[in-house]
Amino acid sequence: MPGVVRPNHFQSSRRHVHSLLNGSTARSRRASHVVKASHGWTSATPNELAEALHAVLAQSGEAALRHFQQVTPRKKGDGTWVTDADIEAEAIILEALQRLFPGDGLISEEGGRANARAGHPTWYIDPIDGTGAFVEGLAHWGPTITLVQDGQFQVGAFLLPRLREFWFAQRGEGAWRDGVRLALPPERPTHEQSLYLPSRYHRRMPIPWRGKVRALGSSAFHLAQAAGGGADATVIPSWEPWDIGCGVLLVTEVGRIVTNLAGAVINPLSEVGQPLLAGTPSCVAHLSERLQKG
Repeated sequence: MPGVVRPNHFQSSRRHVHSLLNGSTARSRRASHVVKASHGWTSATPNELAEALHAVLAQSGEAALRHFQQVTPRKKGDGTWVTDADIEAEAIILEALQRLFPGDGLISEEGGRANARAGHPTWYIDPIDGTGAFVEGLAHWGPTITLVQDGQFQVGAFLLPRLREFWFAQRGEGAWRDGVRLALPPERPTHEQSLYLPSRYHRRMPIPWRGKVRALGSSAFHLAQAAGGGADATVIPSWEPWDIGCGVLLVTEVGRIVTNLAGAVINPLSEVGQPLLAGTPSCVAHLSERLQKG
């Protein structure tokens, strides 16, 4: 589609991507029509927007599933994995978002972009958050997208194709899992609390936690769990907007908090890559104090 800049590896799958989009379900077509008729995301209701983004991520998730347990991963320059599934899923999302929101900026982890400029509404895309988990045949991975405008996350969506679980949040409107609005989870006793960490975090320092520690391979899912109550806190040592945007909205919309190590609210554009804490206020305060001491 004109206006989308892709790395060379997108071109081989372009014909297949168009066939997927042109053969989309009635639900996808209906959702796309509603959002377009509303003149973009600002006029659509949260339900309409969630349905449209669910359709987009479902298409990309189906493409990734066709590659599941059949990929040969490649290391990128930053040491993370990329697969043909990432590339195909990214192309689908880029094409679909440009149709839904023509003129909005698009910036994707694997290099695709369009209309990206400062001060412009911009969608950040991770075609598979948790590529390592995807490569290893685990279930906690999937496409996630977030919209940044006025220096803040505004909309986020995340799909787990293997679990058929969809998360959506909109700033000031709320957070949902599979269409059910999320409420503030109750706080658990210290010994029952769960902390979600990256799989190699134990190599950095001792983990100051009295409860359970889990690592499921996806920053987006760790944050979603912090919103849904499966986790009481999570630490994200390094991130890009596409990794955390949806999750940050999920956490803050249910009434929990997201901060940097010093306990201050993060800026999604100026603090990219800095450690992030999310969860209950008491858990985040405990982690902030302990981690700053090293």
